[in-house]
Amino acid sequence: MSKIFPKAAKFLMLVTVLSLLAAACAPAAAPETAEPTAVEEVTEEMEEPAEEETEAEETEAEETEETEEAAAEETKTQVFIGTNGMTGKHYNPLWMTSNPQFMTFPLILPALTWFDSEVQPVPDLAESIDVNEEATVYTFHLPEDAVWSDGEPLTADDVYFTYKLAVHPDLGQSVWENNFSDIVGLAEYKAGEAEEITGITVVDEHTIEMELSKPNATFLNNTYLNILPEHILGGMSIEELEQSEYVDAPTVTSGPYDFVEFNPGQYIHLAKKDGYWGDEAQIDEVFVKMFEEQATILAQLEAGELDIATIPAEEVERFELMDEINIAPVQGVGYLVAHVDARSQAQIDQMNKPSDEGGKGGNVMNGQPIEAEIKPYLQDKSFRQAMMYAIDTQAVINVLVDGYGTPIYSPIFGPSWAVNPDLNTYERDLEQAKTLMQDAGVTFNEDGRALYEGEPITLIFLASTGEQARQLGEMLQQMLGEVGIRVDIKLVTSSSFLVAAIGGEGDLVLNAGGRFGTDPSVSSLYYTCSAGWAELVMGYCSEDFDQLMTDGVATSVIEERQEIYYEASAILNEDLPSLFFMTPDVFYGVNTGLAGVEPSPDQGYVTWNIEEWTIE
Repeated sequence: MSKIFPKAAKFLMLVTVLSLLAAACAPAAAPETAEPTAVEEVTEEMEEPAEEETEAEETEAEETEETEEAAAEETKTQVFIGTNGMTGKHYNPLWMTSNPQFMTFPLILPALTWFDSEVQPVPDLAESIDVNEEATVYTFHLPEDAVWSDGEPLTADDVYFTYKLAVHPDLGQSVWENNFSDIVGLAEYKAGEAEEITGITVVDEHTIEMELSKPNATFLNNTYLNILPEHILGGMSIEELEQSEYVDAPTVTSGPYDFVEFNPGQYIHLAKKDGYWGDEAQIDEVFVKMFEEQATILAQLEAGELDIATIPAEEVERFELMDEINIAPVQGVGYLVAHVDARSQAQIDQMNKPSDEGGKGGNVMNGQPIEAEIKPYLQDKSFRQAMMYAIDTQAVINVLVDGYGTPIYSPIFGPSWAVNPDLNTYERDLEQAKTLMQDAGVTFNEDGRALYEGEPITLIFLASTGEQARQLGEMLQQMLGEVGIRVDIKLVTSSSFLVAAIGGEGDLVLNAGGRFGTDPSVSSLYYTCSAGWAELVMGYCSEDFDQLMTDGVATSVIEERQEIYYEASAILNEDLPSLFFMTPDVFYGVNTGLAGVEPSPDQGYVTWNIEEWTIE
């Protein structure tokens, strides 16, 4: 017997699925529009008064209309959201990797499901969702009145088209391949052995069914792919798609907002859709402004140029003194780590092969060959453990987030039932660090400098430009320097970050965010063999971990899941594909004139209930 999850009961959805198996400143106003100048037409021909009166009436009517339009423009409500830069290759859901995209795509291109203020999946485009008792068949029901902005109906064909496009072998977006790997027939389609994905069935215009090859009670965590219009993009090759205007300017939309403009590195501008078929938004225009520096975000929030943005913990006390800013604290679910690029030359060579030979065609962000410097000692977990012993994690938390964070020892740190209490906490021990480095083949010269095969060890810390990144880089320089490891800091723009990370330009690659604390299964999106970060940057693959991730979503019995995820977290705690630092608390600064905001622990989902936002 299937269960139905309507939007009206969306807060119950995940629990039900799992049980089946067992700002004194008002927000910035629109720019003022000048009053229209009255034009008075003078004529000496008085013999046609009727016509003159008609022309005068028309002129007066036009002036009145222009005045009304100007007044309407002046009263438009606008919200300005501040965030970091965009890292995605295109402003398109297929390449969704960063906050500006997560904040805006559900407003213009809703997905079947999205995430609420607790980062739990809820119906979005789907009106209701049926799940069979084995959690192997998910049926999504679409609203019958859903239409695209050009008047074309939005149907289940659009959903199938989008899912098929997202896993197209020429696209190379492993996040979607990983999210949908359980769908029957996906592997055959990716391998070019089938033209269709047999596990996805268009039942009718408003119903689509997805069949999984094995039970997965958390599948709805993965169905956040924003739906694209088949009638606009259908028939294009991947190469043609990337050259199309739509790939960075999605002007045909289905959400409560229309796309207006994407100015790379500057802002994304959306405008409320007239006559929207769904729940109408109250805010007329949304601007998501992108910044490379956190200091600039804070300055604009303080000046009233932004209405909402996250605030570093060390700035909370200062912003609490501002009458025009409300502070909204949220318990974090994201993490802050440094991924270790431990890829071998064989892995790099495989990535450089063309897709028809099983490779990635080089760097998936720009198609260029990857020419990374291979550092064999990074492939030895003893060396990675040594680095963790050399780092004072609590000191990192104190400096980076003013103590408002919790140490983590694997990416599985929530919910509480999933947290393994027996993990190695890697309390700082420099002698232990040096011993483990020697186990990995490292020697030390008379000055204490670490050597590998006689050459000094130098690591590159890679991150997007930002004060927190600079601080962490300097702390790693100091702490790892105490065991003879030199660390150089390389900060790049947000738009260049993934290109550099995948291209092998960093050995320790900063990554922050995510929704790890919501469910332990989220770690599979980062650390299984085919996951994007694991495959493209870390070179990490553990078949045992992969199997545990599969087993963990096949049951909803908490005791069974706990045992599975205890074991999974122990593997990552020992292997250390990343240096795990903390889960930071999250603080938002919200203009006192903006009401209805329910902040999310992950700022990428902060707009999840934007239909309820109002200007007071």
